[in-house]
Amino acid sequence: LRGAGRPAPGDPGGRVTEPRDGAIASMRAARATPAEAGAVPVAAATVVLIRPGPDGPEVLLTRRPSTMAFAANVHVFPGGRVDPSDADPANPLAVGLSPEAAADRLAGTLEPLAALAHHVAAVRETLEETGIRIDIGDLVPMTRWVTPESMPRRFDVRFFAAMVPPGTDIMTPSEEVAAARWITAEVALREAAAGTLAMLLPTLASFEQLRGLSDRAAIEATFAPGADVGPPVVGPFDDGLATVDQRWAGGIAGRSTRAWIVGRREVVLVDPADPTGETMAAIDASLTERGARIVGVALTGIAPEQAAGVELYAAGRGIPIAGGAGGSTPYPRIALAPGDAVPFGDVGLVGDPLEGTAAGSLAYRLPDGRRLPPRRDGRGSERGEA
Repeated sequence: LRGAGRPAPGDPGGRVTEPRDGAIASMRAARATPAEAGAVPVAAATVVLIRPGPDGPEVLLTRRPSTMAFAANVHVFPGGRVDPSDADPANPLAVGLSPEAAADRLAGTLEPLAALAHHVAAVRETLEETGIRIDIGDLVPMTRWVTPESMPRRFDVRFFAAMVPPGTDIMTPSEEVAAARWITAEVALREAAAGTLAMLLPTLASFEQLRGLSDRAAIEATFAPGADVGPPVVGPFDDGLATVDQRWAGGIAGRSTRAWIVGRREVVLVDPADPTGETMAAIDASLTERGARIVGVALTGIAPEQAAGVELYAAGRGIPIAGGAGGSTPYPRIALAPGDAVPFGDVGLVGDPLEGTAAGSLAYRLPDGRRLPPRRDGRGSERGEA
């Protein structure tokens, strides 16, 4: 996924890491014209089927045919759009799950009938595309992802996981599946990093989140909704800095994490972790009120809880991304090292070491010495640097 390039004209430095796997190229080719941009996302559901394997849990990946208008030849999980009939409690596939229970499982983020429809669509699409029959009670809600606003086909997708018995395999062919394979999260991530497995960010992030999880209890705990289900909160600006409390970190309902807006008129957004667009809308409203705009995104890391929302800006609005040099991403990234200046924004950010973290991680320091993220003391409290 990574190849060296040159920084954009005027950039003070940094290497552009450019993906080679074709996933981002497929998204770029499918971009809307300005007249098409802003299409309303279509409700959809996706299922991550997981079976025991000799080397650990294996996930079913299907490859979309080359004739598909969106994400051709890209590897995805089975799924598709929600149909009106999926919202009928009398639907045979809905047996065992009431609309109210479905809404509870999605942390109240959808009305009961809509929540039921997403569960039924997950079961139906899996059966239609693979011939694999799963019970609606087998579904474990995972995440929510919304396609960037510039795309001509947009989806608001709920991801579910479902454990299936050993030896489970595709039973019937489908025109939406050109090929299929069962693969462990470790192998999928390794092949993606090598540029031999084309996946979009939601698929890649799902493998990151599933890595090391071996049973349903672990999956349920990892994707359990957080306590902060509600709208995001953009804080007041203090000398060119505002905090943003996001509520869909990594696409998980109610998982709150911090982002930062740095700048006065030409601002940098640090760590967009919400892939649903809800935080984006709140930030847009705040910046419009100030007469400001986002000119770049800086990442402290490339894990889903730091960067799941990045393609809403990178693929959605063509905004450049900068971050640490390590790791692989399905979007171009200006690679920075400690001491490098972030090459955009009107309040200078400089890379700062972030010890004890994964490859691709980097902190940032403002001209007045404030640091993002703030350091923490031995009791886990922020030390007041930002």
